[in-house]
Amino acid sequence: MSDLNHLYRDSIRRHSDQPVGYRRSIVATHQHEADNPQCGDRILMQLSVREGHIEDVAFEGEACAICMASASLLCENMPGKPVCELENIYERLQEALTGGEEDLAPPELNALLGVKPFPSRIRCATLPWEASCRAVS
Repeated sequence: MSDLNHLYRDSIRRHSDQPVGYRRSIVATHQHEADNPQCGDRILMQLSVREGHIEDVAFEGEACAICMASASLLCENMPGKPVCELENIYERLQEALTGGEEDLAPPELNALLGVKPFPSRIRCATLPWEASCRAVS
């Protein structure tokens, strides 16, 4: 039971219950929809990019608590950062979740590390980041 408690940390619950950027209207310059058939997640990531920097991020869709929280964390942390940082963070998160050193993940995403013992849930945590990277590529 402690693994499940670890998986749904307070920040995951908070971000899934009150997700930042969810169904918020923005003037998106880039967007991409992705899905995870294994879990049923379907998410549309929308980004407003100007002069190589992310100005705003929003998302729509239906997803599990982990995917919603991950998208919320992306919306909360990426505005103001260069687009190249998005892919860097995505790669670091993916490496931290799939066997690399956990300290590779940015500290603001540490709550997502709770999915590491549950390989089938890793895609839930990375889907918003993958969709966002595809949107800007």
